[in-house]
Amino acid sequence: MGRKGSRGGRLAALGMVVLAGALGAPAASGGQSTGDTPSQRRSAELLYHCDTESGQRDLRARVELSIPDAASGDRIGVTVRATLGEQVVAELVADGAAEVSGVVSATVLVREAGDEVDESVLLPDLAVPATPLPAEGSLTLTGSGRVRQLTTDGPGEYRVSADRFNLLLGWRPPASDPGDGSDGSEPDPGGTEPDPGGEEPGGGEEPTPDSGPAPTPDAGGGAAAAGRQQAPPARAFDCAPAPGQNTTITTLTVSGDGTTEPGTDAEEPEYHPDAPLDGGRVGTSAQAADIPEDCVDFAELNNAWCAYLGGYTNVDRMGAALRIDPGIVNLALPIIGPCNDGSEWFWFCQTARAELRHNGEKKLPPTRNSFHAFDFMPNEATVELTQIGDMEIEVRAQVVAPYDGSVIARATLSVRVYDVTVNGVALDVGENCRTQEPITVALTADYPGDYTPATGGFLDGYTDIPPFSGCGVDGDLDPLLTGLISGKDNYVKMTQGQICDIRTERYCPPVPPELQR
Repeated sequence: MGRKGSRGGRLAALGMVVLAGALGAPAASGGQSTGDTPSQRRSAELLYHCDTESGQRDLRARVELSIPDAASGDRIGVTVRATLGEQVVAELVADGAAEVSGVVSATVLVREAGDEVDESVLLPDLAVPATPLPAEGSLTLTGSGRVRQLTTDGPGEYRVSADRFNLLLGWRPPASDPGDGSDGSEPDPGGTEPDPGGEEPGGGEEPTPDSGPAPTPDAGGGAAAAGRQQAPPARAFDCAPAPGQNTTITTLTVSGDGTTEPGTDAEEPEYHPDAPLDGGRVGTSAQAADIPEDCVDFAELNNAWCAYLGGYTNVDRMGAALRIDPGIVNLALPIIGPCNDGSEWFWFCQTARAELRHNGEKKLPPTRNSFHAFDFMPNEATVELTQIGDMEIEVRAQVVAPYDGSVIARATLSVRVYDVTVNGVALDVGENCRTQEPITVALTADYPGDYTPATGGFLDGYTDIPPFSGCGVDGDLDPLLTGLISGKDNYVKMTQGQICDIRTERYCPPVPPELQR
């Protein structure tokens, strides 16, 4: 299953996809100019309700598409213009900002003619250039970039509408703060330089993760910086359109050869505050969304999502890979914001809580596996993973180039094996054949190229499988199971699929991912 407009699964992003790589300077036609005039389409100026660390703030924003001539082969230009009100500007000034820069992460909703369900399309992130703050009044920030396509379902008529976005802003700390680049040099968070022979950043391509080590908890300042800087100069806005607005941007016609042309809706849509929501609830046809019973809102945080999670773990002793069928993982996420841990100002952090759930229990679905013991003897067994304690997903990402980041997910799991057959003959291991101790798993990923909580993707790493105990009814089978399965440094790769927003019922039901090996 391919994610629309991105890599690794069809996924909905509710604004937590923060740094998918910088997109270059604004390009009206989305690509090298051919001399043809692109067709401009834009939404009305929409009211957005935005969650911030300081409470809810209202912004106004307009989403624009610049659709090139079909023969040019250029990319579609995307622009988000967000206007910060006087109150928000005053708060930024009070925090010491003279100018701000950052990134907009946005999604649009695409619906094919005749369908009753919108699909969420994650746009490449849009870079916001440095913009001075006014002495008073509002401020309009512009994030621009390009995308190859907005639809992947083939020829047809599509309606494109504005959806949620995340706005992350950072600014240079006051010159009196040590370690902030006050010597006049720009901060170099990634320690890398652009490749002069490469493509212009943000050209709609997938970013190439930095090959250097992942950021450490004290990246860019350490404990000493923590004492100097208590409030990093940065702010995050998690924004959703206010109800009752016409969010339509345009209609698109996709031909058989893949070219895209705008529809005839050249007039700008008007704002009707009392109008019903356009198109009904996303992921539904005016009916309640089909949310699995195991999707639960288990924590009082800003976002409550669920998704399917599954994968593979190697069993090196047998040269085999055990499949883990996708099951529900519930995600509770705060707003991503400044790390406040002594890192330099351009580091943003987020710790999501996660909880497995299958038939009301904290576990993944039992999975039947077939493999060969001793390189020749066929075996089958059902493997069950149960969560022990808390599971967390930690994200660290930069709000300035090179926009690198990292993810680490930590979990403790009990492994149970049952319904074992050896060479076609049942081997009664009993009901409590499991590892003596839970396994501890720490999986990592490049952020956002490989994984984000909002868009899913894959994480991988290694784990030790402890010896087994409690195995056997008529005899002690612990040594046999331990000899076949237990061992150190077994490779694990887990894949998360499309999220479902439990509270709003958007993007539901979640879609199981295609597991990567």
